[in-house]
Amino acid sequence: MGRRKSSAASGLAALCALCVVSLVLFTVYVKEGDCSTQGRCGPLHTVQLGAAEVLQPVRGVVGALFSPIRETADRIGHAFDNSEEERLRAELRDTQALAAQASRLERENARLTGLLEGQRAAYEYGPLARVVAPVGDRFAERIVIDVGTEDGIEDNQPVVVGENTLVGRTTDVSRNTAQVVLLTDRMFAAGVRIVPPAEFDPGSSEISPAVTAEDASYGQGMLKTSLEGYFGVDYVDFSARAEEGDYVVTSGRSGGRELLQPPGLYVGTVESATEQDIEQFQKIVVDPAIDPDDLEEVRVIVGWAGQEG
Repeated sequence: MGRRKSSAASGLAALCALCVVSLVLFTVYVKEGDCSTQGRCGPLHTVQLGAAEVLQPVRGVVGALFSPIRETADRIGHAFDNSEEERLRAELRDTQALAAQASRLERENARLTGLLEGQRAAYEYGPLARVVAPVGDRFAERIVIDVGTEDGIEDNQPVVVGENTLVGRTTDVSRNTAQVVLLTDRMFAAGVRIVPPAEFDPGSSEISPAVTAEDASYGQGMLKTSLEGYFGVDYVDFSARAEEGDYVVTSGRSGGRELLQPPGLYVGTVESATEQDIEQFQKIVVDPAIDPDDLEEVRVIVGWAGQEG
């Protein structure tokens, strides 16, 4: 018991002595010169500077030893930061891709719905066909579609797009494909009637009576591309009505003879109508409703009401 008290007293005395020494040293250190003026550097400042000079190499060695550790730690931190940033960027790219895909599907759905809504009850359609390739040279305009005899397709059937707009007719039909002679090809011909816009709606599900009326005063003739290269209607009588802006639609007949197209298919609009005294007919130039470069899906009409044969 006596030893413990003696040890505690000795420790307290040592602590007090250290405190007194610290105060004395601090007081002396403050009162010493700070070595900013030559010759005024006190002993404590001198010891401090000397220790700093002695320990400088040690600090350099320690810094060199720990530098790779710090760099590794920094790289690991950056790696985690970059990994998180890359993850967020990947999620953003995925979200943008999904949004773009949804937008494309919405547009595709609207386009296909438009194709199907244009069908008329008077026509019997084959399956939706995709345009897979253009065919032709400077004297021919044709495309290839991905339906054939297995789909009920035969030669010389009319091909349409959208709201019953005439594209051409089938030819060279194989098992799974068919060529389409476009209406601007020199080998294509169709009986047509020229109808005022007030009497015909290309988007209607019904065939206008103005297209099939026997006693109509509207111009009728043969649609074809001439040797001179203009697309128009031949053999339109002088007395028949034909004006710029009128619609050109298939009549299904020409001179009492049934042709390969049903009545009511939209071809284009009259671009100009001029009289030709020598030939006793009007010269009708037509602006076609289709652009072959824009064709993606088409339908083949495999039958229609009133078809002979």
